[in-house]
Amino acid sequence: MPDNILPRSVIYMDASGEPHLTGYLFSFLTNFALTLNATLRIAWNRVDLDYPDETLGREVLWSAGRGIVDVPLSIVNIGPSSGWQQIIPSQVMEISKWQLILPIEPELGSTAMIFAAGLFNNILYAVLLMTLFALLLENNQRLELGESPSLWCLIPLIDTVLRAFLYQTCALPRRQTRRLRRIYFILFSFTFLSYNIYITHLEMMLVHPPREPPIRNYQDMRRSNLRILLTPDDRNHMMSIIGETDFWDVHQMVNRSVFQAMRRLPNISYAYPITQTLWPLIQLKFIKQPRQSFRLSNDFIFLSFVPFVIPLPRNSIFEEILNRFILNTQCSGLYPLWFRRTFQSLVQIGKMEVLPYQSVTDYYHILGCMDFYPIWRFYGCYTAVSILVFVIELGLVYVKRHGCLLGFLKVDQQPNFHP
Repeated sequence: MPDNILPRSVIYMDASGEPHLTGYLFSFLTNFALTLNATLRIAWNRVDLDYPDETLGREVLWSAGRGIVDVPLSIVNIGPSSGWQQIIPSQVMEISKWQLILPIEPELGSTAMIFAAGLFNNILYAVLLMTLFALLLENNQRLELGESPSLWCLIPLIDTVLRAFLYQTCALPRRQTRRLRRIYFILFSFTFLSYNIYITHLEMMLVHPPREPPIRNYQDMRRSNLRILLTPDDRNHMMSIIGETDFWDVHQMVNRSVFQAMRRLPNISYAYPITQTLWPLIQLKFIKQPRQSFRLSNDFIFLSFVPFVIPLPRNSIFEEILNRFILNTQCSGLYPLWFRRTFQSLVQIGKMEVLPYQSVTDYYHILGCMDFYPIWRFYGCYTAVSILVFVIELGLVYVKRHGCLLGFLKVDQQPNFHP
């Protein structure tokens, strides 16, 4: 009797409507029957074929405990909640973990990458060096004029040094001393290196864009509006492991068939509890994509040691020979071989798919005008303020000139009295 849990044993219908089985456990049990020269009979009468996507984990355990099936097409975790009063475990088939797979965090936008390309430490060093160069230029000029050194270096900082760091042209004095030429040479050499380092970082980020901070806890899930998809059985298991928690609002309950279908896609709007059995198949699903869509989270591990066994009826006549067959298939490599072949079988029956190839060039982003929107906005505000200051200066000059002229006229119009 199959449990219909992908990819272990999967029920599907052929073109004529007849039920069939696939999955690596089905290959395992078929070869086990061949070694015994026995006939494998599936208990289709205990499977509701009207709902071929419904999982039958509980039904398989119930049937094995009552001796209705000899060897179930199912593996279960050895634990206190599995109901081992009526069944006995076989040799360990798999050792896995129970943890979450999370959607890969979204990439940073092009606007954010323009600012992120300059690392914070590099920006801090650049500001300090800009101040140092501005002090050198200002004090060099003051020393040439015979004045004392000063810490006031605002004019060369916002004009010559800033233009040099932005890799723009700037006006240089016509007459330069040897010391001033050395300062300018060091300034332009450093700005040339810093500009090329920034461009290299920006090009690397455009080809391999960084991502937002990773999700490491339930608060991050709330922040990113991500939900964990669970079945009622998974919720009960999780409550027995982590106990009561205040973060059940990030969980969403669905029935077993919906959960199976959503996890098989999988939908990047949710996170899914998963074992090491299904995760390699999900990786194969995205193998033709240049970038992964999911990652296996090491921050959400609910069970770090999960041994899976086949539940057998008590006093089963197949226990000893089945355990020997399990060891032989694992040592010979047949069990991993059947597991790897399962993905192609699932693709053929439409239960899994390989996403089509997508060129890496589709992920490249060529910078456009709107990517520099914050810079354009800053430039527009700076230009508006400059024009406003210029208009105010013109007004002050106009008022000053006309004020002096009026004062001169008033003086001339006064009568001259001579004693």
